[in-house]
Amino acid sequence: MDVSEYLVTLCIRRAELSGLKELPGSAKDNLTPLVLLAPWMATTPLSRAIDKFEDAYPGRPYFIDVDTYYQPGEKPNDAKDAWAELAKKPADLDVWHSLLLPYPNANPCLLMADASIESARDQIKWAREHNRGFCLRMNMAPGVGPGIPTWMPSLVAELTSEGAVDYAVVFDFGLVDNAMDVAPLATGYISSFFSGIPAEIPLAVCCTTFPSDFTIFDGIEELGFSNRNLIAQIRQATNHPRVIYGDWGSTKPRAYGYGSQPKTRIDYPTDNGWVFARDQDDPVSFQVAAKRITGSQHWSGGLGIWGEQLIEGAAAGQAFAIDSMPKMYSARINIHLHRQAFYGHLPPPEALDEEWSDDDL
Repeated sequence: MDVSEYLVTLCIRRAELSGLKELPGSAKDNLTPLVLLAPWMATTPLSRAIDKFEDAYPGRPYFIDVDTYYQPGEKPNDAKDAWAELAKKPADLDVWHSLLLPYPNANPCLLMADASIESARDQIKWAREHNRGFCLRMNMAPGVGPGIPTWMPSLVAELTSEGAVDYAVVFDFGLVDNAMDVAPLATGYISSFFSGIPAEIPLAVCCTTFPSDFTIFDGIEELGFSNRNLIAQIRQATNHPRVIYGDWGSTKPRAYGYGSQPKTRIDYPTDNGWVFARDQDDPVSFQVAAKRITGSQHWSGGLGIWGEQLIEGAAAGQAFAIDSMPKMYSARINIHLHRQAFYGHLPPPEALDEEWSDDDL
């Protein structure tokens, strides 16, 4: 499969799928999702989650892995049971392959937790027999991911010796405090294990620094992220020609626990950060928060995309615009994906091939 210069890790949740679905087709063409599979809400079977994703991202190839951040809870169903077979160590590959078989655009990440190199070879064979690419995704998140298998150098040597170029390499560090903190680790792993891979192989380092605590923000404030700087440093340190940009689409991994109801706010992504409009004391209305965004120096306007026009509608007091936090999340994700898909060369609205309408809300 052709991998774009932007690889975005996405959970199958309502906000992500809504934000993705409303992107112009040209923006979807400029990004490659890496989907973390978990049941779609309380529905069953597990394939329902893939159906929901492909409804938002139709007719395009993507990578898919198992969402190991997901917790199934106490009410079992067939979808949760199937997910558990994929999340166990080692995974049930018969369940994995039978699930993916009807979806030709789904290109598997190798399920490597406690797996042998023979299992990895079998997974690669299955992918090739079914005209799929595959992904070597190393989940490096502490307590969540299995890290790098001990047999990875041998597998990479085999792939290199046969001249394979039908795969991608992804290091995913999940939620981190600062993206630059992972640079030494990622550079060391790439230099140790992947320095000899063909120049065509896309290699991504993904993480997210999207905040979990918003109580520090008051009025209107900006928080930057350094994912682009991370990629620039890794490119320079490793000299691999295809180190591509990766992030979590302005989201973070699933988290569980009891938290207070978030106060109303508006989030606005910029090219290298987020702007937050909220009040620390009394809750601010969506309209007031949106007005702060559109009246600030951070507002660009004129992107011609769904998420930005929702913020404009909220600022104008339009009832169909942002009226809930989930819709605000979707607007933020939509804007972030568009900006990163066209990073450095945002197209004018008239160049976009699709327009949103009120009927899409």
